[in-house]
Parts: sequence; structure tokens; C-alpha cells
Amino acid sequence: MTIFNKLEEAVAAHQAGELDEAVRLYGTVLEAQPGNAVANYNLGVLSVGIQNLSAALVLFRNAIESNPDERQYWLSYIDALLKDGQSNNAEKAKKEALARGISIGLG
Repeated sequence: MTIFNKLEEAVAAHQAGELDEAVRLYGTVLEAQPGNAVANYNLGVLSVGIQNLSAALVLFRNAIESNPDERQYWLSYIDALLKDGQSNNAEKAKKEALARGISIGLG
């Protein structure tokens, strides 16, 4: 089975609410491709859902490093920074995104 197939399975499990399976499959993808933006981002979303903001921040940052042009990655990263009480870092990230031409639209 290819990494792409594993990623498809992970997304399907995530959408079906099978979160433990989604985490396992995203982890398998990241073992093979640590820079996989989709797996990093989706695992970050799951981490936010269980209030593990420190993990989410690392995962969102990894997704951004792999695909810096994806607006949703920036929005989720900035939101997680704000939820974690890191308003200064959120402002820095917003400026970084804007400098890359990413429209943020946050206060």
C-alpha cells in the first residue's frame, strides 16, 4: 500500500470519527514522510480537539514548512497560538503569513 493510500485511509477514518485509527494512520504516513503537509495538518487538528496544543503547534508548523502557501494551515496555526495564550507569537505568524501573500483576515 502506498503512502497516498494510507493518507486516504487516515482521512476517511478521521471523517468517520474513528479518531484512534486516524491517529495511527497519520502516524504511519509521518513515519514514512515526516514532511507530509496533509498528515501534519490533520493530526494537528486532532491534537487541538483533545486540547494538546503543544503537539498541534508543532504539527501545524510542520505543515506550513512543507506547504507555506496553504492559507488554512496558517489560520489553524495562528488560532492554536491564540488558544495557547501566545498572542505575541500569533502576531508574528500573522505577519509572516502576510509577508508571504497569505490573506489572514484575523483581528
